[in-house]
Amino acid sequence: MGTYFLIIGLTLGFISIYTIDSMRSYTLQQKEVQVLGQANVIAGYIAQYQDLSRDSINFILQQQQLGSGGRVLMLDGDAVVTFDSNNSIMEGKIMPTPIVLGALRGSNNAEEGEDATGALIISAAVPITRDRSTVGVIYYQTSGADITQYVSQVKGIMAMLALLVVIFIGVVSFIMAGIITEPIRRLSKRLEEMAEENPDGKLETSAKGEIATLVNSFNLMTAKIRTQEEKRQEFVSNASHELKTPLSSIKLIADSLLNAPNADRETVEEFLTDMNVQVDRLTRIVNKLLTLTKMDNGANVARMEFSVMNLSEVCANVVKALRPLAEQKNISLDFFADGAIYSRIEKDRLWEAIYNILDNSIKYTPQGGKVSMDVAKEDGNAIITIEDSGIGIAPEEMYKIFDRFYRVDKARARETGGTGLGLSIALTAVELHGGNIQVESEEGKGSKFMIIIPITFK
Repeated sequence: MGTYFLIIGLTLGFISIYTIDSMRSYTLQQKEVQVLGQANVIAGYIAQYQDLSRDSINFILQQQQLGSGGRVLMLDGDAVVTFDSNNSIMEGKIMPTPIVLGALRGSNNAEEGEDATGALIISAAVPITRDRSTVGVIYYQTSGADITQYVSQVKGIMAMLALLVVIFIGVVSFIMAGIITEPIRRLSKRLEEMAEENPDGKLETSAKGEIATLVNSFNLMTAKIRTQEEKRQEFVSNASHELKTPLSSIKLIADSLLNAPNADRETVEEFLTDMNVQVDRLTRIVNKLLTLTKMDNGANVARMEFSVMNLSEVCANVVKALRPLAEQKNISLDFFADGAIYSRIEKDRLWEAIYNILDNSIKYTPQGGKVSMDVAKEDGNAIITIEDSGIGIAPEEMYKIFDRFYRVDKARARETGGTGLGLSIALTAVELHGGNIQVESEEGKGSKFMIIIPITFK
């Protein structure tokens, strides 16, 4: 608030100084014009006569009503004072001042100055002309006390006006501050109450305008934070559960071996094989969690190496890698590509995304089923369509399939070693490329996943 009033004070100060200076300059200019006019009138009367007595000159001056403080000097062509209305003090002296010399050259001049006491005086010098020749100079000097008094009055008025403005602005600011800050104060108090009583509550306000916008933004932010926190807790819980399952199995197998010191080699190998399966499962879970962590980390994403590659070729390599799995289940795996489709991609991430979806399609398609992948270009996008004749997805589960650790068929997923992270990794990878994944499915008839990737070269 102090800074606010300081700025107002400085602004008013500059305005006052400029206004006073402008008014003084204008008044002084008008005064100089007036003094020059009076000096020219006197010079005109003097020029009419060759020789004038002191009494004649005084008579002329009295007719001009110069007022108190006025002083007239008459100089000859050599700048010698021949007449001084102030008790003849300057008579006989040379007065080679700039405005007098200028008048002898035929110009009218005026200037401001100060007397011995520091008071303002206005001086003017005009030529006395006869037969188009300058024969002398009239030097007229008068007091500028009226200007000084006027400027002083203006200063007083400006100071009073500035004070009134400051008081007015102060009162208005105080009132407006109360109007503006009161809703904010109530809002802050409510936030403190929410933090202590109900952190998950929703903030309500009767205010309008910016305060209402602020409240809505806060509620939106709180909802997002709450959602993220719920997802984080769910993720930690699911991750803990998924890691606990193979660890418990490994622990059980190890205890069984310890409790059977005389077990034959065949039994030991069976236990170790089971243990190895669980270690592999644990490794897959950890690796996929690390993959998700890297893609969630903005710094790691910034370090990913994107390059222009043929998407059709990438998809063909994924099909090639998974064809043995399809053949084991006697599943028909078809691949179609609409020519070469080039785009700037991060090969490893996108390859893994396509692999995960195609792998799921094969795993969840019964023996003798069909799976196909089609790559096409449409409206500046690459469309990778993966369609299967598998078990399908129930409508109520469609919105959950990309959640981490979610499985449509939990029993079959555990049999195949699924972690429930594949589709989540796929979606994250596709979104890193500015794309998205659309799903169409009917339970018992199969599913169709469409990976949409914008085609870019920068």
